[in-house]
Amino acid sequence: MLALRDESPDRPWDPPAAWWPDRDPEVRGVRDQQAGGAWLAASDRAGLAVVLNRWEATPGIDGTWTTRGTLPLDAVVDDRVPGADGALPTSRAFNLVRATADGAEVVTWDGVEVRTTPLGPGVHMVTHGEPDDPDAPRVGRWLDAFRTVPAPTEPPAADPDDELRAAADHDGDDDGWGPWFSVLAESTALAPDDRDAILRDTVEPEGHFATLSVVTAAVGQDHTVLRHTRLAEPGQLRPAHAD
Repeated sequence: MLALRDESPDRPWDPPAAWWPDRDPEVRGVRDQQAGGAWLAASDRAGLAVVLNRWEATPGIDGTWTTRGTLPLDAVVDDRVPGADGALPTSRAFNLVRATADGAEVVTWDGVEVRTTPLGPGVHMVTHGEPDDPDAPRVGRWLDAFRTVPAPTEPPAADPDDELRAAADHDGDDDGWGPWFSVLAESTALAPDDRDAILRDTVEPEGHFATLSVVTAAVGQDHTVLRHTRLAEPGQLRPAHAD
């Protein structure tokens, strides 16, 4: 998985670590300092979960909503996904990407129903709409590009900052992740507020959102490899400690 995190640049967060020892000391993830939850959570035992916001209106409870940051933690700590017990979520709308050694799926809450979309073999792209939807911004522009190049077949050997630097310099690598990062580098020809840009820096009706970090991950039977880079500038393809 190649995952990019879009968030308000003013909202503080912590890079992947074991931030929730009271729930499971083996779970690591990207912690939101404001709400205490996770955008991404992973463990060797339970694989990986990532939550993405959707924009449909949802009922909540008396005009309030629970944080979506609990969803990745619930998935990897308790193997619990929304809607499995028949109850509707009390959060705002989301896509929850769930990946284990047995496969991957997207659990969607759109304010009306919870539905699950299995992701079969091959390359998929999930943003804030339906998985692989060619009418969704970014997906229609870039999914075929990711599917055309060779996909990684091994866990990432290098951190994303090294991959970013190699892609920007058009240097090849031998860990198998170079083609995906080359597509990512190619996408930066678009302005960061272009609707099809993968790396974002834009003001939406809901506020200012920008791409803040990049994660590469691979899930196996007994081990989940997770590598992370904080970007030096929101929406810019440069790692934080670049020269």
